[in-house]
Amino acid sequence: MYMSYDDLIKLYPWVDLIMELFKGIVPTFVALLAIFLNNFFSQKRDLLYRKKSLQLDYCEKMLQWLHEIKKDMMEITLELENALSRRNPEERVERYNNFLKYFSDMNKIITVWSDTYNMVFGAFGCDIEFDQFKKKIIENSDDIIRIGQKYIRQSDTEMATDEINNVVCKSNKVIDENITVLLKKMSKLY
Repeated sequence: MYMSYDDLIKLYPWVDLIMELFKGIVPTFVALLAIFLNNFFSQKRDLLYRKKSLQLDYCEKMLQWLHEIKKDMMEITLELENALSRRNPEERVERYNNFLKYFSDMNKIITVWSDTYNMVFGAFGCDIEFDQFKKKIIENSDDIIRIGQKYIRQSDTEMATDEINNVVCKSNKVIDENITVLLKKMSKLY
């Protein structure tokens, strides 16, 4: 003969107590375990998200900075061409000195920012290095200064424009290469 559940409870009342406790405690325990595991994994997930977000912010700032350098390089070379195109020697020298000051400021900014971004990207474990970029841009800057020194005392400066344009093309190529590397890094972060 088989015993029903009611018969079992009448015979062993503590089984009913255990079953009722089990029905109330297990769902609570499962819910607490789920909350604990979610909190544990969310900290790692949030940390990873914040790290990627910070990297993307720095990459975007770096992109803006590279575009600003490109724009500054164009403005500076136009300033040099304007200085060299002046017929009055005093005005020419005055504009050339203004060009040198502006150019010096740009090179300082390039050095500071490239060193800063090198350290930041190194801390993130990124393989983007701007030492080579800084070196090439400063070499191109030196070339532009040499062109200015070469033509500042000459009356015919048509060749200066061609030489300046060649240096600008080299600078733009270096900047574009770094922009490409940076965009690849950013696409990996998404």
